[in-house]
Formats: sequence, C-alpha cells, structure tokens
Amino acid sequence: MKKIVIVFIIFFIFIFSLGNLSINELNENAFVYGLGVDKTKDGYRVSMQIVNPHPLNTPTDKPSVVVYEDEARSIGKAIELVSKKTPRELNLSQIRVVLIDDHLAKKQGMNDVLNYLLRKSGLSSTVDVLVMNNMKAFDALRIFSAMEEIPTNEILKTVINTEENWGSHQRVFPPQLKAEILSTGKEATVPTLSISGKIKSAEKKESLEQLAPKTYLQLSGLTVLSGDKKVGWLNDKLSRGYYLLKGKLKSSYFTSPCSKSEEFGLTIIKAKTNIKGSMVDGSPFFNIRTKIVGDLEELNCNMDISNPSNAKSLEKKMEKEVKKQIVQLIKKSQNLHSDFIGFGDVLRVDDKSEWKKIDERWKQAYLESKFDIKVKVIIRNYGDTNLTS
Repeated sequence: MKKIVIVFIIFFIFIFSLGNLSINELNENAFVYGLGVDKTKDGYRVSMQIVNPHPLNTPTDKPSVVVYEDEARSIGKAIELVSKKTPRELNLSQIRVVLIDDHLAKKQGMNDVLNYLLRKSGLSSTVDVLVMNNMKAFDALRIFSAMEEIPTNEILKTVINTEENWGSHQRVFPPQLKAEILSTGKEATVPTLSISGKIKSAEKKESLEQLAPKTYLQLSGLTVLSGDKKVGWLNDKLSRGYYLLKGKLKSSYFTSPCSKSEEFGLTIIKAKTNIKGSMVDGSPFFNIRTKIVGDLEELNCNMDISNPSNAKSLEKKMEKEVKKQIVQLIKKSQNLHSDFIGFGDVLRVDDKSEWKKIDERWKQAYLESKFDIKVKVIIRNYGDTNLTS
C-alpha cells in the first residue's frame, strides 16, 4: 500500500513540474511557428513568425504573433541576428511551415535551405515546405489571418484540407524533398503559395474587420524542380493530374465539357493509376492505366441520363477529358526537361538491366519516351435521374 502511495506522490510531483515547465517556457522562449527565407544580393533574409502569448482572460490589442527579420550571408547567422531582437530565447522546435523565395529557388536552388533544415538540431522533420510565387516569404509571414489566431496555422491547415478534399496540393517535408532532388529517376515538386490582393492592405489588424478580406494567401499549383532549382510551375488542374498519376489522389472534383457551353462534374471517390515501363526499339515505353470512380455531382447538359446510352456517354466524355489532361501534363514535364512524375523510377524497377544502360543520360532519354494511355471512368451514382436540365 505504501508503495502505491509513493508512486502516486511521485506521479503528481512529475505532473506539477511539467505544468511549471510549460509556464516557464512561455515566459522564457520565443516559439517560432513560421520561417521565411528570401534571397538577397549577398546572402539571405530570414524572417520569423513568433507567437506572442497573452495572459488568459485579459483583453489586449496586441497581435497574436510578431515577425522579426534580418539579413546575413548564411541562414544560421541571420537567425542569430534575429535572436538579438527578442527578449526571449528563440525556440525553433515548433516551426510548422518554411516559406522559400521563388527567386532563391530559381537562381540559387534549394539545397542550402534544405541542408540547414536537415542539420539543425531540434527542428522537426515534418516541417511543411512551400515555395512563394511572385512575392517574398517575409511579406507572406506579415499577412493577418481571418480565420486563425496564428497565420502560419492557416497556411498549414489549408494545405491539409486541400490534400484531403481537392487533391491539387499535398504536404512536402525536407527529407522527402531532399531525396527526390538527389534521385536520378524523379524530380521534385513543391506546393506553391501566392497572394490575392495587395500586401499592404493585409499587414494591419484592421483588415480583419472586413467580412470579405481583400487580401489573403492561397495555394497556387506546384513549383517544378530540376535538381534543386525551379524550372517551371503547374496550375491547379495539372497539379491534380500529377497526383492522379502518382496514385496519391484521395478525393477531388473533375469537370468535363458535354458541349461548347455545357459541362458536368464528378466527385471522385476512388482513383488508381498503374504505370509499367520497358524499353521498346531502344526507347523508353510506358503503359499508363488509370481508373476513376465518382459520383455525378453536377449536370449542366441537355440530356436525359435515365437513358443508359446517355449515362454511358458521360463516362466516355470524362475519360477523354482526363486523358487529355494526362497528355498535357506529360508534355509539360518534357518541355521543362523535368521528370517530376517519376517515369525513371518506374523503369528502374520494371527493367533494371535496361535502366542501368541509360540512367546517366535519363534526362535526354526521357524526351524520347513514348506512352500508351488508357483511362476508365465509372460513375457510381447519377443522383435523381428524374431531374431535367
């Protein structure tokens, strides 16, 4: 009995000490939630979105976060300079999002930033990496969020929501991104963040008093890399096609025309793609088989879908549209000289002996590749077939 009492006493002391520790951490640490890296003439500008804790049940006009920034020839030195601007010790363990300047990604490459993130002790390996589009990372971190106390959380939750429900973006972490950069059989893609509206109108808390914000951050396609450098960009439609080919599309919404002025839409319930590679007459050859199962969500077409032949025609039209998008994606990939879809990896697995003969010249061999694409669409549910258009 005494042993049980002693165990409970130790347990409560431990819990109490943890509680005091968390209080001390809030008072003594500056928790960084968002990290931005921009390219300067001589090095880097590093910006940090830091949580600004408020006493409970105490009204305040202070923002929930503050943003500090500084410049140096190295990322670590810039962070050291930022640390001299805050009375609390910088804590990088809570970083959720890293934003990278697209100019840096295009001109210098992303290796230096990734190497820092991977080497820095205490930094989570599941930090989301995004590339900016036509704006600086520093500016993005200064924009107030209409729906989240901490703006960085809105960026992260938007990526997660899009991954689960729309399929045009998925989370990318530093270890995964570095591995794809080093791979000879697949190039990397990174979610892209852009701004809608003018930056200055969203830098003040007063901007949140509007029911319809004039300025906000939004996901905008994918940045395409060759090696560690940006070589292009995919819009949302092509980004969704990319995840379809990769077999990573969880849910999405596809539309297809049924005439010049009419279209219908499917909510995708299940999508699966199988890619097989081989060498045919000295050139890489790939069989792509895609199967999509969805529910008819919207029908703006002048047709009676209670007629089985009309219902079947919708599947055929969607198959044609999806195949068209896949062809566009592959052409875009070849035009950018970036095998971000990963056909090289497919060939390496399916025909290892032939892959060894061309792996060192894969970038050129990829441009000569040929494809056989077949798409199967099954509409599982047509809804109320008594509805007329």
